[in-house]
Amino acid sequence: MLVTQGLVYQGYLAANPRFGSLPKVAFAGLLGFGLGKVSYIGACQSKFHFFEDQLRGAGFGPQHNRHCLLTCEECKIKHGLSEKGDSQPSAS
Repeated sequence: MLVTQGLVYQGYLAANPRFGSLPKVAFAGLLGFGLGKVSYIGACQSKFHFFEDQLRGAGFGPQHNRHCLLTCEECKIKHGLSEKGDSQPSAS
């Protein structure tokens, strides 16, 4: 944005008669913001892939089963829960 403002000030870019340099500077800011977001997508995805296992256990991600309370034998075996240590409290 600063470079764009400098180019308008030096006369390399023409200022708008009604709004001055604002449209060009705003466009430069939006373009810089968008390019910054696009350039960070890969880093953000790699961070989520790195913590994928920890986040899924907390109910995050497409494989999370929202209605399962880990009470069936299949779920207990799958998640490594023992019957002694991980008993569910009763609702009554």
